[in-house]
Amino acid sequence: MMDTREPTPAQQLEELWVRTKCIELGARYCHGVDHGDLETFLSIWHPGGEYIVGKRTGRFAGHAELATALDFVRGAFASTHHWTTNHLVTRTADDAATGVSDSFAICVDHSDRPSLVAATYDDEYRLGNGEWKILRRTVRRWLVSEGIEVPLRHPASEGVRS
Repeated sequence: MMDTREPTPAQQLEELWVRTKCIELGARYCHGVDHGDLETFLSIWHPGGEYIVGKRTGRFAGHAELATALDFVRGAFASTHHWTTNHLVTRTADDAATGVSDSFAICVDHSDRPSLVAATYDDEYRLGNGEWKILRRTVRRWLVSEGIEVPLRHPASEGVRS
């Protein structure tokens, strides 16, 4: 028989905390990839974490392989700028959750041409040692455009306006 009791305030707070921590992992992922910050990137992964970007290439398992994932990204693009949204996190056990989110990125190729990339991230999260981590992230790409011939402005080189 299904438990139909209302969750207690403490249980509701716990659910919000889990969702917030899992969504934060997505933000740290974007920061780690976009800034080439290996320490931040590795900090989001469970020790047995898997990152699956493509069907044949782009598969990384465990921290040693995950440490090479940023080189894989930089092989394809000189820079990336990610935004993720529409996060849904579902608790599946006391120490497990699943999530899905949508991603849009502007990725600049090595010829300084931007590409548009849209994807969905399917995630599995695990709690270990009091911290939520990504156990598996599967990237489903929906769109990867060819490099677009548009002039790019680089605000950092234009100086600061007062």
